[in-house]
Amino acid sequence: MNTFKLALTTSITLLLSACGSTPKAKIEYPSQQTNQQAVSTNPSEMQVAKSAFAFNDADIQVPAYFDTQGLKYCTFERNNEDERCPLKKPTIRVYFDKNTVQAEKAEQQALAAVNNQQIELMLENMVAGLNRFRIITQDDKTIQQEIEKQLANNAAATAQKLSTNRAINPDYILKVDTLKTADRFYGEYNGVAQYFLEMTASVLDPFTQEKLASPNIGKIRVESKEVRSHDELVFTEVSGRYYTGFNYQDQQNVQAVMSDMASRGLSVMVTRLLSELPASGEVMGIKGNQISIDRGQNAGILPKETMIVFVYEAGFVDPIGVAEVNPSKTSANGRIVQWKNSKLAQKIQQQSNDGIFRPNSNQKIYVVSVGAPQEYVDNRL
Repeated sequence: MNTFKLALTTSITLLLSACGSTPKAKIEYPSQQTNQQAVSTNPSEMQVAKSAFAFNDADIQVPAYFDTQGLKYCTFERNNEDERCPLKKPTIRVYFDKNTVQAEKAEQQALAAVNNQQIELMLENMVAGLNRFRIITQDDKTIQQEIEKQLANNAAATAQKLSTNRAINPDYILKVDTLKTADRFYGEYNGVAQYFLEMTASVLDPFTQEKLASPNIGKIRVESKEVRSHDELVFTEVSGRYYTGFNYQDQQNVQAVMSDMASRGLSVMVTRLLSELPASGEVMGIKGNQISIDRGQNAGILPKETMIVFVYEAGFVDPIGVAEVNPSKTSANGRIVQWKNSKLAQKIQQQSNDGIFRPNSNQKIYVVSVGAPQEYVDNRL
């Protein structure tokens, strides 16, 4: 019996050993199709168009999001624009909604006091100046004051205007949520106040309740060190209490820093909008390096706008050059700074040198902007 048990035990042990030594089947995975990258928490940068003079031949490509279909239908009548016009200005109402604050008690009230309605009005002013949107203001107080004054001066005429000029409704809602954070970093002798602002934007269709994919503004991050030098935010504490330097307990100090951060964040947002919704127009003629365009400020073309010049024929797009453009009210003139190194571009350039080259109905030439001009960023933001 013992011999039988020993033999059985030995057999089981050998069987288990054999099973354990058998190599496991290798699971095959698809080849890696993405790159591994750490999530960036760096401050957001403005998206500024490269100067036309800094382009090389490889840069002369049509940017994303351009649309030339239906340009012939554009009339730029503010209240009667054809729906087929790709430059039809969408009517937008801005909402700054969620105002989340993460801070210690000393700064929490100061951050919360940076009123989102004030930021709303700042963004309204900045976006309205682009002339690529129609903005319905949230400044009800100012509108009401003005109406009351006009009624007091001439009630009949004001009532007539109110009856014939109806308020417009938004096509889209631009909704922005904010997160404001305060922190204090302590060194050997001094501390440094640190503030962070995040803005997350989305575009909503108020009629279908749909969140739209375009324009895709995304998340914008701003840090206090972008608007204040390091030394301006240094403070000294004695026995755990503020003594000198940047007074983080003073609401006005904190609000001033946060207001400047909000202004920078809105500037970043505007440059993203200019990249997502480029201005375009049709080229009427080319004479040498000069181009004449049928749209101007009315289509949102900005001074010293960098624009790609391209031929559109049978559904194909062929870039032929890069130009710097300046608008008038309803048209624009520009100069092709560099021609594309292609047979088509050389052919059009040669014809334009011999006189005025006028595109025909089968081979149209357009321009499209590539982002916020440096001139606009320096002087308007």
